[in-house]
Amino acid sequence: MKQFALYFSIAVLILFVACSGPKKVTTPVVSDKELAEQAEISGNHEKALELWSRYFTKTPVEQVAGGDFAKAAQVAFKAGNTTQSVSWFDQARYKNFASAGMYLTLAEIFKGQQNISKELTALEYIQNHYPEKSGAINSRLFEIYHEIREPEKALNVWKKMSQTEQSGLQVLNQYFELQKNLKDTLLCDSLANVLLEKDAKNVAALEWNAFQYYWKGENRYQREMEKYNKNKTNKQYKILLGELDKSTADYKKSLGYLERLWSIEPGKKYAGYFANIYARFGDENKVKYYEGLTK
Repeated sequence: MKQFALYFSIAVLILFVACSGPKKVTTPVVSDKELAEQAEISGNHEKALELWSRYFTKTPVEQVAGGDFAKAAQVAFKAGNTTQSVSWFDQARYKNFASAGMYLTLAEIFKGQQNISKELTALEYIQNHYPEKSGAINSRLFEIYHEIREPEKALNVWKKMSQTEQSGLQVLNQYFELQKNLKDTLLCDSLANVLLEKDAKNVAALEWNAFQYYWKGENRYQREMEKYNKNKTNKQYKILLGELDKSTADYKKSLGYLERLWSIEPGKKYAGYFANIYARFGDENKVKYYEGLTK
């Protein structure tokens, strides 16, 4: 009986081993979404774009998170498909998803499309909802407000800009133009010199200085001559000579800037100023030369 029990146990063991056999190893299924994310990490944005498209096609839209649409939109942007990028960002917004990165990318897309209205909308959304990111957009916001003639908004942004941002040549040029429109002469005097330190051939700044000194000298000349003609006394004549010396100094300063402008663009544009200055200096030959260029 004991022997029978032993044989039975062995038989059961053999049967168990035989039935269990080698098990099949199953590979976990990886979704298109996960594959898309892996492709993006590896830098293959075109493949990631394809996989995201496939994922959205196979997945009911109500089951897709807004953040997934935003991720895919960033991939589409990196892959150069801005139309698809905007479409997926719209889907993300429809699902109440928003992020600073999303609106920064939208602003960049609209800037590339020269759609200033939509770009401004995206930038203002960042300004209002993500003020900590304002440093990344202030310069561009200032440029747009200047371009669309919103000086008050431009000045408000200017105050928020860092010193580094304010010192950028393009932004500084626009700030100079803004202050000229606002007729802040003293500030423009200062800005013109700052611009010339950064760019010795800055035409707007050279013209500002040239014309400021020209009219300072000319207005003084006309004013003092009128005073003398009304009161031709020795005392008034001495006053006239002193004031004309000041006018001459201003004319010479103007001439220095005009000569720099002439080296950039010789011709009719500045010839009249040269002719008038040399007329005050009594140099008839140069007067005739520059007057000839004005015709």
